[in-house]
Amino acid sequence: MFVDFDGTIVIQDTAQIALNRFGDPGWVRIEQAFERGEMTFEESLRREYAMLKVPQELIIKELSSFVEIRPNFGRLVNYCKRQSVPLIVLSGGFDFCIRHFLNQDGWLDFVEIYSPTSRHTENGYVVTFPQKLAPVSTNFKDDLVRHERKNGTKAYFVGNGFGDFSAAEESDVAFAIKGSRLADLCRERSLPHTEIDDFCEVVDVLGEA
Repeated sequence: MFVDFDGTIVIQDTAQIALNRFGDPGWVRIEQAFERGEMTFEESLRREYAMLKVPQELIIKELSSFVEIRPNFGRLVNYCKRQSVPLIVLSGGFDFCIRHFLNQDGWLDFVEIYSPTSRHTENGYVVTFPQKLAPVSTNFKDDLVRHERKNGTKAYFVGNGFGDFSAAEESDVAFAIKGSRLADLCRERSLPHTEIDDFCEVVDVLGEA
C-alpha cells in the first residue's frame, strides 16, 4: 500500500505552504516547468527546496496550527496492521514534516517513509533522493511501485499531484483525491482510478480484494 503525503494523508500541501510563506515566489515557475516536461520531478524539488532558508523548527511551528490529517487515515493504518500489509508513505515532501505529523498518533511505529532526505544549510535545503532501482522509471515514486510489483506485490497507490501520475499509472489499483491534479490527469489520460476524499473508501476497496 503506497500513499502520498502532501495533499493526500494531510489535506494541505505542507511543502507548498512552506514555500509560499518562507520561500521565493519563483518556485511556482519551477513547478510549471516540471509540468511542461522541462525538468524531472527530482530536479524541480531540488530547486524549489533550495529557496527555503528557514530552519525546520520554524516550518513545523508554522504548519502545526492548521495542517489536518485526512479523515480515516488512522483506519487505514489499523487495517494494514491487522492484515500485515506494508504501508509506505511515498512522498516528495520534507521528511521532517512527514515524521512530525505521522508521529503525533504513533503511526511511525508501523508506517515506512520513502522520501528524499533533507538537510538545512545557509543556501537552503539540500535534498537527497532514493536511488532508482530501474533506469526506465520516471521518478523515485513509480520506481518503487514498479520494483515491488516485480517482486510479486499487488500495488495500491493513493495520491493527488502531477508528480504522482507515473506511480498511479504503474500501480495495480490507483486512487486519486477528488478535485486534485492527479484526478484530472487520470481522467484526461483514461487511467482507471477511484476518486476519494476519505480513507475509509480505500479501506473498503482493500477489504473487497
